[in-house]
This record gives sequence, C-alpha cells and structure tokens, in this order.
Amino acid sequence: MHKDELIALAEQMSIDEYVYDEERGYSTSEGSPSDLAYEIARRFQDVQMLPVLMDLLEQTKRLEMKQYFYFMLGTIGTNTGDVLVVNLLLERLAQETKPTLIVKVLDELAKQEQVDDAAAIIKYVEDPRSAVRNSAIEALRVCRGDAVEDALIRFITTSTDSFEITSANFVLATIGTKRVIPYLLPLLDHPKGDVRHSALNALSELGDDSFLPLFLKGLEDRSIDVKTYALLGIVKHGDASAIQPVIKRLKIMLKRKRQIQSDEGLVALRFLNRYRQSDKTIPVLFDWIVAKKWNVMLDDEQQWLKRNYPK
Repeated sequence: MHKDELIALAEQMSIDEYVYDEERGYSTSEGSPSDLAYEIARRFQDVQMLPVLMDLLEQTKRLEMKQYFYFMLGTIGTNTGDVLVVNLLLERLAQETKPTLIVKVLDELAKQEQVDDAAAIIKYVEDPRSAVRNSAIEALRVCRGDAVEDALIRFITTSTDSFEITSANFVLATIGTKRVIPYLLPLLDHPKGDVRHSALNALSELGDDSFLPLFLKGLEDRSIDVKTYALLGIVKHGDASAIQPVIKRLKIMLKRKRQIQSDEGLVALRFLNRYRQSDKTIPVLFDWIVAKKWNVMLDDEQQWLKRNYPK
C-alpha cells in the first residue's frame, strides 16, 4: 500500500459503527468500516511498507492516527517475524512521550516473537503510570535474560499492587528460571488470592516434584483459583501420594451444585484417572460419583466421565 492508501485505511479504522443484531440480541461492530479496515490491516506482511509507516509516524500529529499506524507496524512484525519491526518499535518507544502512545508501542512489542534488547522496556516497569507499567510487564513476556528477571524480581518484591504482581508472576512463569523461585515463595502467603495462585502457577512451571507439599497445601487454600492451580501443580509434579488429598478435595467440591464454573473438578478427575488401575479406591469413587453425585457434576465433567469411565 502507498502512503495515501495507508492514511485512508487508518481513517476508516476510526469509524466505529454498532448495529443491533436481533438474532444475537446485542449490538455488534461486525461489518462496520472499522471492522473491515482492521481485517485488512491484520493481513499486512509487506516489509516494504515499513519505511512508509515510519514516515507517517514521524509526520502525523493526531494521536489516534498514530495508534493505527503502530497497529499496522506491529502486525507486519507479527505476521513476518522480521526483527526489523522490533528495532523500529524500540526506536519509536524511545521517542514517544505521551502515555497512550507509549502503551501502544509496548503492546505491539508484546505481540512480537522475541525482543532481544529489553532495556528500553525495563525502564517502564516502574513507571508511575499504571497503564504504562502493565504494558511494560506484558511486553517482557517476549524478552529473556538476567536483566529481565531482575526487573521482575524487584517488582514482585516491592510493589503493593496485587493485580500487577499477579501479571508479573505469570510473565515469570513463562520466561523465568529457577533463580526466581526464592522470590516467589513468600507470595504464597500474600493476602490476595490472585497473587497466591499466580505464584503457585509460576512454581509449577519453574519448579519440580520437590514442591509437591506446597501444591498439596494449596488444596486447603480459601481461594478457588489457588485450589485450581494447586491441582494443576499436582498433575504436573504429583505422584500416588497425592491421590487421597485430591479425592478429599473432589468430594468437597461435589457436596453441592457449584455456582462458579471452574476446571478444578475436571483436573482432579484426570489426575485420579492416571492411577485408576493401580488404586482400588478410585473406581469406587467414580462409581459413587456416577450413582450419587451425577446431578451436581458440571457438564464437562459429565462428558469426561462418559468418555473415560463408561458404565
């Protein structure tokens, strides 16, 4: 696309029109000028457009238009994996001063395959603006190295924002190494369940079977999410010693019809099924569930039992 075509497409991306869909019962932007323009932009792969987009970003004063051009630039990088896009985004990150545009560049960096030089992103992890911090943390998901780990370790050990600590923990679960583990352990006692379950998830990803006692302890946590991630840790690192604690947790879940949808029961069933042939208490449990607790099972749990334990 040429310069004028890109400008016209960006203008079209700003035209939001919502139409009430009677069949669906809600308003939708599907088929609107903006929706169609984004569909075109999402297919961009031509790296020859990069210098044109950079010129437009340099010349354009309208904040909204710049955001659309950044979307196009980031999309080319996502679709091609060209490292030049990462370098151009980092170059622009160093130039932008408006929080909205800093966030947009960070968000586009987060969509790339890998960012080798994370220094420009790291400096925003402790930015006073929460939106900038959040986007910087997410952008570090595609970065690697000790400096990245150090920045996130500093963050989870000093921040008082539970939402942001949770996000950082999930990033560490993806990119961290074992040296992060000592800094995650104290977060298992954090007052917020989101922080506890994200720390437990990271320990499951980065740790080994020596952490099984922590996952078993997590089954007793008051947070449903912590219990779910504890079960996931048990599935990954557990052995037959976890059978009875998992049975106990499953029976508690099945006391009554659950109001909150969760994968917890399904995870427990899958773990127990691993030992069904070697532990006689598990077929007895499954028979009891089918005979006495079928009406309190969630739909996906019922479907799983029909497939894996037909009677």
